[in-house]
Amino acid sequence: MPASLRSPWAWFPPAVALALVAAILATGSNRPLFLWLNHRGHALGDLAWFHLTMLGDGAMALALVLPCIRRAPRQFWAALLAGVVAGLWTQATKEFVDVPRPLSVLAPWDFHLAGPAYKRVSFPSGHAAAAFALAGIWIMGAEGRRWWKGLLFALASLVGLSRIMLGVHWPLDVLWGMLGGWLGAWSGLALQARWRWQTAGRGGLLAGAVLMAVTASLLVSRHIGIPAVLPAQRVVAAVCLAWGAWEIGCLGRLIFAREAPYAAQAPPSRATMAWWVARLVRRAQRWRNDG
Repeated sequence: MPASLRSPWAWFPPAVALALVAAILATGSNRPLFLWLNHRGHALGDLAWFHLTMLGDGAMALALVLPCIRRAPRQFWAALLAGVVAGLWTQATKEFVDVPRPLSVLAPWDFHLAGPAYKRVSFPSGHAAAAFALAGIWIMGAEGRRWWKGLLFALASLVGLSRIMLGVHWPLDVLWGMLGGWLGAWSGLALQARWRWQTAGRGGLLAGAVLMAVTASLLVSRHIGIPAVLPAQRVVAAVCLAWGAWEIGCLGRLIFAREAPYAAQAPPSRATMAWWVARLVRRAQRWRNDG
């Protein structure tokens, strides 16, 4: 089950996000806060923000889930379910709320733009949703020390901030994406706990094959739109692909070993079936003669 509602990890992050959303709306500080953060993000350098934003890409998030298919089946299925919920949260909002990007509202010299020159459908941030969904799965669904969970939360927060630092999202976009990601993580863990899906079966192998295809596409894809991250994107994809293939291979051997005893009891071939039919006929004739 996901973390208890009494656990701070279950309610504190979304509560903080909602409080910040309310404060920004009440004070009308979305644009001033964006400019303040965007101007102060240069100290870390664009390259660092580029690589942080890469981790929030949906395909990259799925690639990072792939190696968990055998060792952490609970988190594996929960992450896939969380991706569906967070994706619906993001796309449904974008469908009904078309907020212009900073590039459509501000002059280019008023802020720092280092990402792709997007102009529409800013609200919410899909990268923030993906990052917080993935972090939430491990924070709420895995045993671990507080410092480790805090580190994951800080990393997801930096991924969300990278969207502001690169000049492609407003603070409200990131906070609403964070809410969707956390809701997705909680929902994914709750649904997996209810259904108790395992990866040691055909469904798990099928899901693994789909993620293998998504991961392999990252070896050649340029959809992130940031040439500077292509080397890191390909390295991460290659590692996840090789690791995932190994885990799926081990999983396949485990499934085969489990089903081998039942295979020995499987229906015989046609020739063997004919032998059994002939034997039954002879036995019936014997019983009739005895009678």
